[in-house]
Amino acid sequence: MDSPLEEAAKIVKQVYSVIPVYDKIVPALLSGGVWDLPKTCCFSPGVPVGPMLAKPTKGVSEILDKFQNTEFTCEYKYDGERAQIHYLEDGTVQIYSRNAERHTEKFPDVVVAASRVKKPNVTSFVLDCELVAYDRKKQKILPFQILSTRARKNVVMSEIKVDVCIYAFDLLYLNGQQLLQEQLITRRERLYESFMEEPGYFQLATAITSNDLEEIQTFLVLLDTAVNASCEGLIIKTLTRDATHEPAKRSNNWLKLKKDYMDSIGDSLDLVPIAAFHGRGKRVGVYGAFLLACYDNSKDEYQTICKIGTGFSEAMLEERSTSLRSKVIPMPKSYYRYADFVNPDVWFEASEVWEVKAADLTISPVYCAAIGAVDPNKGISLRFPRLLRVRDDKGPEDASSSEMVRILFFFLVPHSLKNIFRLLKVIFFAFLFY
Repeated sequence: MDSPLEEAAKIVKQVYSVIPVYDKIVPALLSGGVWDLPKTCCFSPGVPVGPMLAKPTKGVSEILDKFQNTEFTCEYKYDGERAQIHYLEDGTVQIYSRNAERHTEKFPDVVVAASRVKKPNVTSFVLDCELVAYDRKKQKILPFQILSTRARKNVVMSEIKVDVCIYAFDLLYLNGQQLLQEQLITRRERLYESFMEEPGYFQLATAITSNDLEEIQTFLVLLDTAVNASCEGLIIKTLTRDATHEPAKRSNNWLKLKKDYMDSIGDSLDLVPIAAFHGRGKRVGVYGAFLLACYDNSKDEYQTICKIGTGFSEAMLEERSTSLRSKVIPMPKSYYRYADFVNPDVWFEASEVWEVKAADLTISPVYCAAIGAVDPNKGISLRFPRLLRVRDDKGPEDASSSEMVRILFFFLVPHSLKNIFRLLKVIFFAFLFY
């Protein structure tokens, strides 16, 4: 338990993160004391609050551990300048950087846009956002290096050569009420209902929301899209649990996922679709997911390794479904190795090879790739696979081998000394019989 002195220090530190102005904190301390300081010295427009920061992830597995059974949102991480836009009751607009520096004179175009995009019932607000260089003719985000060429002081509207779009992702204050202690889901509802999007000038951060971690596959595809849209990656945030805005903190409830983490298993794998599941919703009429397999050379069999349903454009999904319909067979081949409880809607003749990328490898009771290499009754599977392309230059027997899957697993997943010796044994025999 903290001593009274330590508790007082925490209060002062917390208040300073919300309102970092000694000229306000010191008089409040002298008049009301430290215990009432959070009430007498509150966050308000015109004074920048310390920005909440995201913690870098070590990979997708950390996201899985952190957000299990939690509703979360996944947003584009824009590559621009973090900014707080303060709109005061008198109509004044102030813009502050993440370091609490005043940048109002640097962005007169943002001042005008901020006043224009708020709805009529909004009288004051503090907006957390990213200011991003934007080409309005081509309707595309520009790299940060372009934004950095803008003048820093006394910018004249008529002389601006690099346009800026406001990408808003959080609302900290609205109409006289601070929202820092509200859950993110509430703050975002207030954000969405208080502003009007204006493409190229003011846009809400691209985001998807879920409480199903299986949908992280969709997020990984979204990450590819984000990077292609000149963004740095994604930020995953809790929505309803421990989702208050914590000023000046790098929170475990905001995690950064960058492009680098998607390449964690190194080489892609070439796999064979041997079965499929009928599509639902928007995918009715095509296959919604496919069962993929690697090839075991020694046993001359195809071993299931994952189920894939992401990485497909609508056109590609239609094309692959049409192509594989002609390969449907009444029952699985005797040389297909799969778990008894895996029940796809249709089986295929092994005919195509797909190049697939994944975030990680894991031991699985559901899939049979390299079964027995790590566990007597479990195989190795891919986590969050996504389709890169169809390999027309390869036949099914040219697919990635179970030996390759085995070696990748031992190289990339932390293991005991016993497993390291097992890895060396696997590599030795792989070269011996190659």
